[in-house]
Amino acid sequence: MSADPPCDVLILGASFAGIELYHQLRRSRAGRKLNITLVDRQAAHGYIPLCQERLVERLPLDRSALPTARSVVGDPRARYVLGEVAGFDLDTYEAVLTTGERLHGRFVVVALGSVLAPPPGLPGHEHLLGYKLADEFEASHARLAALLGGRPVGEPAPHFVVIGGGVSGVELAGELAHLARVRPAGWVAPRVTLIDGGDRLLRGLCARAGRQSLRQLQAQGVVVRMSTRVLRVDADGLELQTRGGASEHLPCAGTFWAGGVRPNPVLTRLGLPRTALGYLEVGPTLQCFPTIEPTHPEIFACGDAVRVVGGTGEWPTMQRAIECLWQAKVVAHNVLALAALGPDVPRGRAVLRPHVLRADFPYGVSIGAHSLIAYGPLSVDLRGLGVWFRRFLMRQYFARYRRGSAAAGVSPGVAASS
Repeated sequence: MSADPPCDVLILGASFAGIELYHQLRRSRAGRKLNITLVDRQAAHGYIPLCQERLVERLPLDRSALPTARSVVGDPRARYVLGEVAGFDLDTYEAVLTTGERLHGRFVVVALGSVLAPPPGLPGHEHLLGYKLADEFEASHARLAALLGGRPVGEPAPHFVVIGGGVSGVELAGELAHLARVRPAGWVAPRVTLIDGGDRLLRGLCARAGRQSLRQLQAQGVVVRMSTRVLRVDADGLELQTRGGASEHLPCAGTFWAGGVRPNPVLTRLGLPRTALGYLEVGPTLQCFPTIEPTHPEIFACGDAVRVVGGTGEWPTMQRAIECLWQAKVVAHNVLALAALGPDVPRGRAVLRPHVLRADFPYGVSIGAHSLIAYGPLSVDLRGLGVWFRRFLMRQYFARYRRGSAAAGVSPGVAASS
């Protein structure tokens, strides 16, 4: 299929990083003159930092999703394409969709994110439940509703297992346990087990946070099994190996994977530099080809899809929504700087802004009825205050794009389909 008319900025992915980039570009007079196309497989995006609360309906689903396309449609210089990226032509700057449609941009920004998925070598990984992407979330939510709703009186409660003792796993286990206190009408409270191969929870945070989260989970009835390795998953449960080498089969109604994210598989088909783990490799300016004499200065990437490499090597990343917003702001500045160059100025000679490494930043963790905030070696138990505050942040996040759309003259509309 032939390519559509070119746009000034083609944004691949419209979740946290992609929609923020659009928002930042539209904040300036120069940015409001650019023709922008966003491509995403979803017209709306559930609020990922609280996806565990959404999964158990502690948050109403319709009030905890950003109607992303509505923030764009109505803008006469913007187009929102519902579609899935299948590849990228580096010679023509064209993204190829699974439908065969080709979209061209003068500037191209890849913001396709990551996927919450187990290692492909784990036997039976297809039985694991995911909940980050929209289709995974809908399937897992339907599974929960079917297993927890309408059960005969006296029948044992279903048992669910969460794999992974990081922030996502701790929060999901806490939300499942919280169903014993508050749950949708007709649901029963499940039994919950959290499994991790390490010796403490929340290894990315301080040791005190790990101890606090363990106490809070156990107080809510979660069985926590540390130093336990998952050997295999099947339709009826999973096979485990303990620290001593003994193996056992743990029956359960469903197993959730919260053991970490991997690069979006489509990144392998874009022809862009990647790290050893498969993430897009970008320089501090978030360009995909950050050489002294740039060969493709108009190609950027940001968000969960990237790892910044510069100076002494690969930079650490928080891989959090707030970092996606920071990176989108950097990309917006650099795209506008390059776009402002006159025809007689060599490509890539603008003064570009580097991404700032923030090695430490406060981290809020919701654990069912409890919550804590960790910062460096400190961790404070906030009881339920942290849960309320994170919901407040969600509402502010949604309002941000409503305000931004109004400022840019964007009116609500219906997503354009590819």
